[in-house]
Amino acid sequence: MARHTTWHYYDTPLTPDGAEAEKQKPPHALSELNRILPIVGTKADVPPTSASNPAYLLPWLEHIAGDVHQPLHCVSRFLKSMPKGDQGGNLVFVGPNGRNLHSLWDGAAGRDMGDDYAAKYIADATAAHPPTRHNEKKPEKWIEEGYKLAISDVYTFGLETGTRDHPIPLPSGYETNAAKVAQQRIAIAGYRLAAVLNEKLK
Repeated sequence: MARHTTWHYYDTPLTPDGAEAEKQKPPHALSELNRILPIVGTKADVPPTSASNPAYLLPWLEHIAGDVHQPLHCVSRFLKSMPKGDQGGNLVFVGPNGRNLHSLWDGAAGRDMGDDYAAKYIADATAAHPPTRHNEKKPEKWIEEGYKLAISDVYTFGLETGTRDHPIPLPSGYETNAAKVAQQRIAIAGYRLAAVLNEKLK
């Protein structure tokens, strides 16, 4: 039941105003994906609860692969006003209700947990984003894509960080665009994970 909290993200430093950045130390999403991938699909010669057991690591592979296709799991923005970084948008507060930026992007695909919603979402996502060419298996590339999306689509409101009481107003259409990006990333993550599992578990 270990949470392995630092496995869920790789904080590629983003320094738009020239602030000094801190590099994240392992274990992190990149170190663990690169450690897990060669193990999944092999025969276990360690205890079932070991962090090196293939069966233990299989759900972690699925989880972390999904995480790093959300852009804010791939970046931490360092500003002169926030020298320790924004923790993947967790310390940036946006309007109108003062939620943090990371939470907005985590929920960009919707928060309905029902089977009907999921089935429709899957159908829409795969129709809008067919599997062609989405076969990249290197975690470094997954994270690099997320980092670039953080620059082009996430931090589009300037260098503000906001507070819960005084959140940053978001540009018009911001959440609509976030939903489109989320749909694309979820579809691509699914295709890539399927490709990896088909290779490892055949």
